[in-house]
Amino acid sequence: MAPQKRNSGQSSGGSSSSSIRWSTPPPSRTKQCLAEYFTLSDGTTAYRVPAPRHSHDRTIPFSDGPGISIKNILNGGSIQDSPELDFKAGSRKIVLQWPGYDPLGITINSNTKQELAVALCTALHKFYSFASKIQPAVESVPWALFSRVHLGDIMLKSLHWNAGVWVPEFYVLRKS
Repeated sequence: MAPQKRNSGQSSGGSSSSSIRWSTPPPSRTKQCLAEYFTLSDGTTAYRVPAPRHSHDRTIPFSDGPGISIKNILNGGSIQDSPELDFKAGSRKIVLQWPGYDPLGITINSNTKQELAVALCTALHKFYSFASKIQPAVESVPWALFSRVHLGDIMLKSLHWNAGVWVPEFYVLRKS
């Protein structure tokens, strides 16, 4: 199912593969485990995309900094795919969330972190392509895909376990 505009009065979105429903509210300032932004050496700032808070007990990191470039991975780039005790091959139910759009549920089967990163970036690219054709909910305009956020500016930071599904953590690069 393609992403859909979330009505500004709507408090929950839907998933294409299950009955998972939640909204993507602005981040809470109280329980902060992830940085809201990173400032890079070239003056660019990477801002965390608002998403529900999640457990940091089960996390698959892709980068120590603001993340790996979606475009770089889609163009054949690789991540440091070191063997980690906490990474297990297999199938994962993942929910892609972006402010202003309904969540999209997908299942990814991967044997390595590299395969997982490629599959996530490919899914985000498809989500981005569909989302670029619709207008997001009014309160989410700064995060509007295509008009405000370009694919080349999106970074994949990590994947977190939350309420029975995995949720990717994204950052967006913006020039200061």
